[in-house]
Amino acid sequence: VNITYPIGWRGSEPIYFGALVGRPHLVDPEGHFDHAIALRLTYNVREEKVGNISYIWRKKLAAWLTDRAQPPSALLEFGLTHNESLPEGLQDVANTLTPKFAATCTILFTFCFLVSVVLINHGNGLIGIDWVRSKPIVACAGIWCPLLAVITSFGLLLWCGELYNAIVNVSPFLVLCIGIDDLFVMSAEWHRTNPDHSPARRIADTLSEAAVAITITSVTDMMTFGIGIFTTLPGVRMFCLYTCVQVTFTYIYQLTFFSPVLAYAAEMENNGTHSLLFRKALKPDSSVSRWKLFFMAGSVSRKSQQNDRTPLSKEITDTPKENKGWKSKLNVALRRLETKLEHHEKKPEEVPHEETFVNKLFREIIGPFLLERSTQVCAVLIYIVYLTLAIFGCLNIKEGLDPRFLVRESFYLSDFYKLIHETFWYEDFENTEYTMNHNATMIWLEAYEMHLEREKIELNIQKPTNSTEWYHRCRDWLLVAGGRRLWEKDMVWGQSEEDFYTLKAFRFQLGLRNYQTPTDHTNSCKLMREIASRYTDFNVTTFHEYYPFADQYLELKPSLVQNFTFGLLAMFAVTVIMIPDARAALAVVICIASINTGVMGFMTFWGVNLDSVSMITVSTSSFVK
Repeated sequence: VNITYPIGWRGSEPIYFGALVGRPHLVDPEGHFDHAIALRLTYNVREEKVGNISYIWRKKLAAWLTDRAQPPSALLEFGLTHNESLPEGLQDVANTLTPKFAATCTILFTFCFLVSVVLINHGNGLIGIDWVRSKPIVACAGIWCPLLAVITSFGLLLWCGELYNAIVNVSPFLVLCIGIDDLFVMSAEWHRTNPDHSPARRIADTLSEAAVAITITSVTDMMTFGIGIFTTLPGVRMFCLYTCVQVTFTYIYQLTFFSPVLAYAAEMENNGTHSLLFRKALKPDSSVSRWKLFFMAGSVSRKSQQNDRTPLSKEITDTPKENKGWKSKLNVALRRLETKLEHHEKKPEEVPHEETFVNKLFREIIGPFLLERSTQVCAVLIYIVYLTLAIFGCLNIKEGLDPRFLVRESFYLSDFYKLIHETFWYEDFENTEYTMNHNATMIWLEAYEMHLEREKIELNIQKPTNSTEWYHRCRDWLLVAGGRRLWEKDMVWGQSEEDFYTLKAFRFQLGLRNYQTPTDHTNSCKLMREIASRYTDFNVTTFHEYYPFADQYLELKPSLVQNFTFGLLAMFAVTVIMIPDARAALAVVICIASINTGVMGFMTFWGVNLDSVSMITVSTSSFVK
């Protein structure tokens, strides 16, 4: 055996060492080396369909080689991969999200509960919780809305036969944030209403004020993620489909579930009911213990304050008995609702609600500061610098998804990718940018030509003089003269008597170099396909195990530009409809565009490549504002 790099020889049979030996130290131009940094061993195991032995063996071997507590060797570093490694790694990542999602829900519920609490001063230095105005059930409903949307969406899509991938496990986090944002918008508008108004009036005011913000956010998200469904990348399409349906159900549940819960909580506040115990709350001035005041007391209800007022006169008379049509009944119901709201308008002058610290901060400090001429000039200069850096970053952004980042660092596949990255496809050989010299090419043609030459010298058999003889002797060489064991799988011959000596297809291998980064994968793929396109008569097809990743890289920029453009158009259409001032709508679109440009541009400075995952974040999530 003549061991040289990248191809060695066992007699007349070549052995390709380019994918087996990593970082060899060459000692002469022929490719001899005295040591190497890494060695790659390949074992062919049985398919799982004939038994579970191969699967168990892989699991045991992976556990033994990757045991960091008791490593198998103090000198050698092992990396392991097999055909199920990447799916197992993705599932391992998905499994870690489940407890994180539960912890996220717990933290958000605690936060929302604390935010929903309203304090009241009982005097004598006692500050407690106003159990009448506090809204813990509203906070619980706000958390439950996106959770219901997630459950409904996953169930509906899977029931309809849609595929599932671990990447969609990230979408509930995004939907949960959207639902919590809607909760805060509704809660903020509720607390801005006048407590002296009736529950119906306060609910109407809340929905009228919050409807624009929630509808713009939800409809824009639906349209943006809906546009992402038509992308050519399967992972992005699946993520956008699941997220779009979840956002849609979140909006529906906000109207059909959260709003009724808020209305029920409003009636409880109007009646002075304890928000947790569902019983009459104590008045703040009750002569009870401090503990009872802290846990049982609340504000005086509006209903108690109005007990001494004269009951309202009935302003609508009954409908005549002879008018029983459904149109008449609908008109009566509408007149009753209009009269009820008009009656609320006839109440005494509204008492201005107490401003919060945030209201005062923006109205009295931040607002006047932004109106200063010097502040505006500085803001414009900072924006120009920001936009310049963002555009520079966009022009120099790198593409590609590093497989090492698809799995957790503690997963055994991460060590394998690390070793491959550090030890293989690194040496500088001549010839093209991404392929080694001719001595790194494995093709049956050279072995056959060597066989013919050897027959001529040793056996005095002349070489073929025509194509028919050439192909006949080539097929005989494969069957009986030693070529079958090595080259049979690289050639496709006819099977019938008529085309038994017809060569229909063959394959050969090229040695790779400078094949480390995702950009190298993409450029190499483009180069090989460009060369293959020159020989259309031969129908040349190129392939490498990283080409599926390269195909995604090639589709990233066109898909990103498409989603970005249509997303902005969708947002502009929604804002023009929902916001009466077209200049404000245009300002919103420009703001979103500059944010997306900044995120993509600064990815260059952060060292983040443009891949399918970052594309999901940039092209869709950035519209969730």
